[in-house]
Amino acid sequence: MKNAALFIAIALAFTSLTAFTFSGSNEYIGSKSCKACHSNAKMGGTAYKTWEKGPHAKAFKTLQTAEADKIAKEKGFSTKAAETDNCLSCHVTGMMEKGAKFDKKFDKTEGVGCEACHGAASAYAKKHAKDVEGAKKLGLETPKDKDAEKLCLTCHNEKSPTYKKFDFAKQLKQIDHSK
Repeated sequence: MKNAALFIAIALAFTSLTAFTFSGSNEYIGSKSCKACHSNAKMGGTAYKTWEKGPHAKAFKTLQTAEADKIAKEKGFSTKAAETDNCLSCHVTGMMEKGAKFDKKFDKTEGVGCEACHGAASAYAKKHAKDVEGAKKLGLETPKDKDAEKLCLTCHNEKSPTYKKFDFAKQLKQIDHSK
């Protein structure tokens, strides 16, 4: 009886540990993890280079300016823009997402990266080149049309202190990396 109780206790502890450790929630690994394949026309196009030259790659850097700090102060924040949750929520991928996990490779200075649209990539990063459908089951997101616009509007909206009219179709052309 003692052995059975001990066995059950060990089994429950192991089950709890593995459920916690392998919960299925992906970690953000950063855009540099996408670079090897998505910079090479033969392997995955030029998506990384398009992102790197675009405004999203510079999103965190804009928070490190005197102008951004001035805006944060005017909005009543006591911290610099680059340390203010309200600013980070739109200027860094996944930063204020409830329950988000970040791999040690993740670098917030990358700003708004690949995973902002395609989901935290730790589980699907190596798989998606050969099996897109399998990667989708592991968390790869490929937002299209209205879903993509809705995603963009979570930050590009009137709540932003520097909001300018957002034309989804026009802006999408600036970041298009489908080639």
